[in-house]
Amino acid sequence: MEQKEFAREQLLLSGAVAVGFAEARPVDEKVMLDYSRWIEKGWHAGMDYLERHYPLKSNPESVLPGVRTVISLAFGFYPKKKRNLNLPEIASYALGDDYHDVLRKRLQPITGNLKNIFGGEWRICIDSAPLSERFWAQRSGIGHIGRNGMLIVDGWGSYVMLAEVLTSIPFSPDKPASAGCKVCDLCVRSCPGKALNPDGTIDCRRCISYLSIEHRGEWTPSMKEVMTTPPADKILYGCERCLSVCPHNKAIPSSPIDEFTLRDEYSSITFANASSFTQEQFSKIFKSSPIKRCKLEGFLRNARNLKP
Repeated sequence: MEQKEFAREQLLLSGAVAVGFAEARPVDEKVMLDYSRWIEKGWHAGMDYLERHYPLKSNPESVLPGVRTVISLAFGFYPKKKRNLNLPEIASYALGDDYHDVLRKRLQPITGNLKNIFGGEWRICIDSAPLSERFWAQRSGIGHIGRNGMLIVDGWGSYVMLAEVLTSIPFSPDKPASAGCKVCDLCVRSCPGKALNPDGTIDCRRCISYLSIEHRGEWTPSMKEVMTTPPADKILYGCERCLSVCPHNKAIPSSPIDEFTLRDEYSSITFANASSFTQEQFSKIFKSSPIKRCKLEGFLRNARNLKP
């Protein structure tokens, strides 16, 4: 078996639904220019780290010196079981364990084995290193970028998490993905906050996911305007309107990763009690959960905004 195909086969054992290889080189100039313009418009909102990381995103060499190959992986997270519709909404990716921890634990023994076989340097990156993830995913051929800015993988839609494995081993590259979205505009038209632009960029200042997760402190009047209109006033954490209407997400399989299964204790989070959580309750229920990202203060702010 060819070395690359052996490595791909091993990485698929992690539960990934797609694995692709790309030659490590500087990111396309146009991609970086578009990113710079997005930052200049202030559409990254309060995520100042995105501006600080801009110079680093232009080349994977900044993440792993001597890198020769970027391996992109997609992991399906469409839930086997969803929360009751009469409960406050929580984004599907947050119904189980924190994907950062889950995917790293699944990938570490595999990359360790590949390092023993091939030598070289290997680094796992899961939404933490300054990489242009979707650029590399498309470059490696595992999917194309949709009009909502998310990666779409054939057969799995956009309910996917991305991870990268950088290595100094020069594997032959896969063919980049070239297919794009059909111009249905369903995601753009369905966005409650009108945060999606036709070119695939997002104004995070109007994005419910950003406002309910990343934003720190109280909302400004314009943010409050977004969050107090239906369906935002039913959302406790995250937003999936652009995913739920996407034709690519019809009849997709549920996640093969057991750690992403809906936690039983989430059934106890209701419109009535969410705003009265204590730090002890929050820490206990959301241990090893991505929901801890918004911290208790953000969680209570979101809960006070809910309307049954």
